Amino acid sequence: MVEKIILLMSLIAMTAGCSKRPAGVAEVNGKPITQGQWTNTLKANALLTGSSPNFSPRWTRYQVKTLADQIAVIHYSQKRHWLSSTKANQEAWANIRQALSRQHLTLTQALNRYHLTRSALLSCVTQQMWLIAAFNQGTKTVKPPSAAQLTGYYRTHLAEFMTPRTVLAREIIVKDLPQAQHILRQYTQGALFLALAQKYSLDSHSALSGGEMGWVSVPAHSASPTMQFLESHSPGQEGIVHMHLGYAIIDVQAEQGGKPLPLDHTTQAGIRTALWNQEKTHAFDQWSQPIIRQAHVRIF
Repeated sequence: MVEKIILLMSLIAMTAGCSKRPAGVAEVNGKPITQGQWTNTLKANALLTGSSPNFSPRWTRYQVKTLADQIAVIHYSQKRHWLSSTKANQEAWANIRQALSRQHLTLTQALNRYHLTRSALLSCVTQQMWLIAAFNQGTKTVKPPSAAQLTGYYRTHLAEFMTPRTVLAREIIVKDLPQAQHILRQYTQGALFLALAQKYSLDSHSALSGGEMGWVSVPAHSASPTMQFLESHSPGQEGIVHMHLGYAIIDVQAEQGGKPLPLDHTTQAGIRTALWNQEKTHAFDQWSQPIIRQAHVRIF
């Protein structure tokens, strides 16, 4: 009986040990990352970018893994003194002041908005400065893209360098399709669009001006039926669009923009920055992986 009691107590002790929750959300080099560290990091990043912290459960594991990996690299950076504590603090405050200026906030207002203490904010941003120092070390041998690479990217991504397209158009809004078709036939047979808009359009405001929409900025790949029509039609073309108010007879009159920017100094500078950053990010990911593995990162 005594042996059975001892065995039972052993099993209870083992079960209790297995059910004990970790001290934090992750562990790096045997040191826990607390829930508070994680939430403060999200808040600090949101403050710097002027956004709202994303606490969605679907992103939690990814966010924690990213933070843990970054802390592993930060520890590596600190051990090699790639940045002094004084310099890290100075650069952190410079970044904080810049963010506050963009958002027209005082430090107190920002801390209250994001529910952060001054020390928590400074700690998070200071760590980012060490991470940037590591990034600079890990990518210092990455060369800028060549002129041929810039030209190649420009030619294969021409849609990214189009000037904004605006369209001058007018519309007549009615309830049903048969009426819209009847009005469109009248217009194509010579009736004045202005007179038709004033007679039939349900939009009393635009009807007074003959259905004029004015110059409309047309974004690419819009979900709006009207914008899709304007994107795919040229001046001199008209048609019917099904919309939430009913049906619109739309007449495209003129267009501006929608032309590719020349491959000049400004365009090349933007492409160079994008390609160089892309290559640096890839190089940093490769460089940091052994550091992260040696740090024994664990996610709970």
